[in-house]
Parts: sequence; C-alpha cells; structure tokens
Amino acid sequence: MREEIIVNGIVLYTTLVGEYDKRLVILTKERGKITVFANGARRPNSVLRAASQSFVMGKFTVIPGREAYNLSKVEVDEYFSDIAYDMEKMCYASYFTELMSYYTREGDFCTNNLNLLYFTLKALLEDKLSNRLIQSIYEIKLMDIEGQAIHAYSCVKCDSKDNLYYFDAASGGLVCEKCAIKNKLNKKVSTTLVYTLQYILSVPYNKLYGFKLEDYAEEELSWVSNRFRCQYIDKNFKSLEILSTLA
Repeated sequence: MREEIIVNGIVLYTTLVGEYDKRLVILTKERGKITVFANGARRPNSVLRAASQSFVMGKFTVIPGREAYNLSKVEVDEYFSDIAYDMEKMCYASYFTELMSYYTREGDFCTNNLNLLYFTLKALLEDKLSNRLIQSIYEIKLMDIEGQAIHAYSCVKCDSKDNLYYFDAASGGLVCEKCAIKNKLNKKVSTTLVYTLQYILSVPYNKLYGFKLEDYAEEELSWVSNRFRCQYIDKNFKSLEILSTLA
C-alpha cells in the first residue's frame, strides 16, 4: 500500500462520482493541481463530507494512485462557506478557480498561486472592494505569476519611462506618447491607471486588496485587464458567461 502524504491547498472545484463519491480538483503548494477522489464523501455520516466542497482550504492527507489520489482525511483551515450564500460572489469565486485551473498543472510550483487565491477569496468575503475591482486585480496578478505580466514600468516599444499615456494589449502593455503617435494608437490611459498597475505588480499578496479606486479608475482598470486577458487567453470561461447575465 502506498504511503499517505499531506498537501496544503484549496479545492478549486468538485464533481459527483457514482452514488456516494466525489472528485476534487485541488490546487496544492507541494504538487500543483491534483485530482483527488473522496470515496463516500456524500454519505450523511462521512467525515469527508464538509471538507469535500469547493473553496475549502486546509491540509489534505492523500494516498497517491496511478492517475489520481485518494482522500484520507482533511484538516480544514478555512471553509469560505459564506460565498455560497451570495450568487454573484459565488460566480466570481468560481471564475477565480476556473482561471486558476486553466493555468496550473500537476507538478507546478504553486505557492504564489495559492497565496493569490487565498487572499482573493478573503477579499471577496470582506466586502471592502467591489467584485469588479477584485477581478481586475486577480487577473493582472495571476497573469504576472504565469509570466504574462503587463509591461507597466516603461514603454513596451522603446523602453522610455516618460509619458506613458497609452495602452496596447497586442504589444503587451503601456506605450509612450511618441511611440503611440508613430503606431497610430488612440487609447489613452490615466496616470492613476499606470500607478495602479505598478502597485498590483509589485506589492506582496497580503497588500493586494488594500486600496480603492474612483469609479472611472476602476472602470479603466477593468477595461485594461479584460483586453489583456482576451489578448493572451484563448478560452471562454463558463463562470464569466453566467456573470454577464447577472449584470
């Protein structure tokens, strides 16, 4: 029999298997994204029942198999259960885990991913920022972790640090006025947008959600993050489609 191992992680999503079992996809610090079967988790008296839910964070004791793991026990740190009582928050949280699942694989180094997801779910529950702002910050930071950061400290074309008044998703980031004229760009951005991008890309995860924006700046950041995501991610996310129907 294979030995049990303990992994730290967050359940990204779950699916039903058979009459009593569940299949969990867990983002772990030690082994990246793994598939775990929770046998009997849907039985009323199962010790795994409460812990076999989306967004649960904790220490998972698992037994490696040929293609997946079997769940033995869970020591829960956070349930994030209140998310389920708000349809909009539930959709946003589902999108965050769906986007994370898109990027991660088994064997990946996922400490940064796990930290980002944890602080994002906490921000979602705290209700201090709008869900739209949380989404923009999350997208920008996750793409940065995955090596697709917005070029925000200098012109993406000539590397000048002056007059960064334009944004071009196809080029990868901010563009100075001179290069914008040369390349016939017409989407100007505010200095607030520039400073906000630099802040998101530079601060530790526990400070990511420590600021607010005026409505115009929040809308501008959302436009930038959406354009950048669509430019580099060729996938339709079901949770985003559902969110669009709630707007």
